[in-house]
Amino acid sequence: MTVKTNIEKEANYGNFCELFGVNPRNIILEFFLEMRDLDFAISDVAEETGLNRATTYNTIEELIEKKYFVPTRKIAGAQLYKLNKEKSEVKLLIKIFNLVLDKTLEKSAKKVVN
Repeated sequence: MTVKTNIEKEANYGNFCELFGVNPRNIILEFFLEMRDLDFAISDVAEETGLNRATTYNTIEELIEKKYFVPTRKIAGAQLYKLNKEKSEVKLLIKIFNLVLDKTLEKSAKKVVN
């Protein structure tokens, strides 16, 4: 009997993860890139992505240290974070994410036409 991780159970990751690999860091980055104008508590990110809470906390802490995410506000004692759009690496990730979306839309449009 094999035990599957949360990552293996959930196969609905976007093209960003398909391109760069399915791992907690990329899953969390993809989530924030998709929802780039919103802020989230770490526990909400864990719930929405299907990742283990400890893994989510550790990964987000690493991304906060690298300034990919910035704190925005506190609600009911929970700190919320959003993508740091001022960081050059994040700007590049947004461009890449948008390009990946454009290519996905092109492929979908071709399938609809055919």
